[in-house]
Amino acid sequence: MKTTVRIITAVALAMAVVLPARAEWEPTGVPFEGKSGNDIGLWMTVGAEKKINKKWSVGAEFEYRLKDNIEAGKGWGAPSRWSLCVSGEFKALSWLKLDAGYKFMRDYSLREWDEGSNEETTSFWSTKHRVYASVVGSYKVQNVKFSLRERWQFTHRNKVDDVTFDWDSEEFEPKKAKSKHVSRTRLEVSYDRKRTWWEPYVSAELYVDFSGGYEKMRYTAGCDFKVAKGNHIDVFYRFVDIKNDDHFNNRDSHVIGVGYKYSF
Repeated sequence: MKTTVRIITAVALAMAVVLPARAEWEPTGVPFEGKSGNDIGLWMTVGAEKKINKKWSVGAEFEYRLKDNIEAGKGWGAPSRWSLCVSGEFKALSWLKLDAGYKFMRDYSLREWDEGSNEETTSFWSTKHRVYASVVGSYKVQNVKFSLRERWQFTHRNKVDDVTFDWDSEEFEPKKAKSKHVSRTRLEVSYDRKRTWWEPYVSAELYVDFSGGYEKMRYTAGCDFKVAKGNHIDVFYRFVDIKNDDHFNNRDSHVIGVGYKYSF
C-alpha cells in the first residue's frame, strides 16, 4: 500500500508541474460550431491540505480539464482549462465552516460569431482571476450527512488582443475585459460512516449570475476513497445543465472527474 501511495503522489506532483507548461496547444482542424448536442469532459485535480490547528487549515489545488467536440472527430484530446488555486478554511463551530480562496485560470474559448455586431472572434486562450468566499453548514443523522454550501465568487477575464474581427471596419479588435459575480448554492448528501475507507455522495448545485439570472445546474454523484492515511482519491460523474445560453461555448456537459488530495 505504501508503494502504491508513493506512486500516486509522484504522478500527481508530476501533473501539477508539467501540465501547465504543455496545456495550451491549439486544436487543429475545423472547430465545433453551434450549441446542439452535449459535451463530454474529463476533469483532473491534484491538491494538498495542511491543518494548522483544530480550527484552521490551508490548501492548494491544480486542475486540468479536457473537453470533447472542440473539433470534429478529435474526441477527448482537446484542453479547455487549467488552473491553480490557494485557499484557507476556518471551522467556526462543529457544524459550521468558512472558507475563501483565489484561483488563477487559463481558459480556452471556441470561435464565435456575433450577428448583431457583425463580428467574428477566433478561438483563443484567456487569463482569468477568481476569488470566492463560502459558508458551509452540515447536519448528520446517524451515518448520513447533509451539507449546504453558499458561495459567492467573482471572476475577471483579462483583455485579449487581436482576436475579434469587425467585418464592417475590416479591422481586428481586442476582446474586452469582462467581470461577473455569481452565487453558488450546493446541497450535498453523503454516507459518512466512521472507520470506513470510502464515502459515496450526491449533490446538486445552483449557479445564479447576478446580472444574467439563472445560469446552470450541476448534478454530481461520486465517491471519496481513503487509500491510505491522509491520501484521498475522488471519482465522480457530473451533468452540467446550462440554462443561460448567451455564451456561444456553453453547452450541456457530461463530465468524468478524478481527483487526488493529500492531507497532513
